[in-house]
Amino acid sequence: MAENERNITLPPPNFDSDYSIERALLNRRSVRRYSASALTLEELAQLLWACQGISKVENWQLGNKDMQTNYRTAPSAGALYPLEVYAMVNRVEGMEPGLYHYLPGPGTDKHSLEMVHTEDRSDDLADAALRQTFVTEAAANIVIGGVVGRMAVKYGRRARLYVVLEVGHAAQNLCLQAQSLNIGAVPIGAFVDEDVRRLIGEEVEPFYIITVGKIG
Repeated sequence: MAENERNITLPPPNFDSDYSIERALLNRRSVRRYSASALTLEELAQLLWACQGISKVENWQLGNKDMQTNYRTAPSAGALYPLEVYAMVNRVEGMEPGLYHYLPGPGTDKHSLEMVHTEDRSDDLADAALRQTFVTEAAANIVIGGVVGRMAVKYGRRARLYVVLEVGHAAQNLCLQAQSLNIGAVPIGAFVDEDVRRLIGEEVEPFYIITVGKIG
């Protein structure tokens, strides 16, 4: 693990597991009870990649200009990718509890975490989620947010719909990946938007919280 003052380079994702997509679809269930065990950094990295990681880099030309598209694991209207993903870490090996912003790439920050702060705010997140106390018991809480303006540039009034659809794609990816790793997960849509927004930053609108943790 390469680490500087604010960034953590994540272990590379595994692209070839023995757990089939069919098994994950069959066995996925919402899990709200977690053991006290920590996630490994490799497990957190795999979950984040499944949610919003880069799956293909395509170089192309527009006239005489070199262009590049970095496709992600979830489909996005116009490949505009308006989502931002945050990990509120409670128990992950080698990491301090706190809030981290996932950077899928491209560039030098590809597949890394940017530290936002190292304060334990899980109780505040549980308050924002209408006191669903399993939020504080999870090893990590993944917050999927979006910047609707990025989509509105091309799609106008339909932008918000497209962002919401994309959030669903990313969340299902994460839940299926969790199942394949024998990690419990449950998506939460019941929360006070403004309270979660204050926790992750005013620029991003929160749409989903997914709690993840080892199954006891």
